Order: sequence, then C-alpha cells, then structure tokens
Amino acid sequence: MPNVNVAADREYELTHPLVKICELRHPTSCVTVYLDRERNLRQAIRVKIHPETPVETLEAIEVIQGLSINPDLFPHDNMRRFPKRLNGGKKKIHFARSVVCADITAFDRLLQTLATE
Repeated sequence: MPNVNVAADREYELTHPLVKICELRHPTSCVTVYLDRERNLRQAIRVKIHPETPVETLEAIEVIQGLSINPDLFPHDNMRRFPKRLNGGKKKIHFARSVVCADITAFDRLLQTLATE
C-alpha cells in the first residue's frame, strides 16, 4: 500500500493493520493516526487524527495545500488509541477528526506536521 510506504518514510510504524483502517504510530513523537483503507480506493486519502489535537496543530494543518479537516467527528470502534464517547447509542465508541488529503504530497505534509508539532 503506497500510503503506508509514505508513512514509513516519515518514520511512522504500522502498528495495527485492520481491514478498514490501519494504525500508524510515530515512535519519537508518539503521534497515532488511522489511515482509512476503505475510502482510499478513490483519489483522496482519508486520515483520522486525535480528536483533541491542539488548536495550533490544526491551524498548521489547515494552511497546507491539499488538506481539509472535516468539522464533524468520525466514530469507529477500532481506533483504540483515541478516546471514547457516546455516539447516539448506549455504548461508547472511539472517535477522531477526519482529514482529507488530496494526494500523496498532502498526506506526506500532514504526517510531517503531526510528528513535529
């Protein structure tokens, strides 16, 4: 998977591969992201970042060409390193912010920004 190779170039390690998402963790900064494998069949690369990412980091991401942060939070039960909250049901579920990368270059810049912030 080319997106995982880009992450590996930025020193992210594939720590928990699943069918629909895979967990990537940076060993130095301890940043974890989830790569949405199901939706990566299209051109856009969808990455889930921690829902409590600092405002400064979000602002740095927003200025990167080719990236957009979805204002809604995204629930997914397998994002084990992210916090849980109720999502309209009785059971708590993990949730994240979703960042859409227009291409590999934008994805690379996102990973670099997250690891250095």
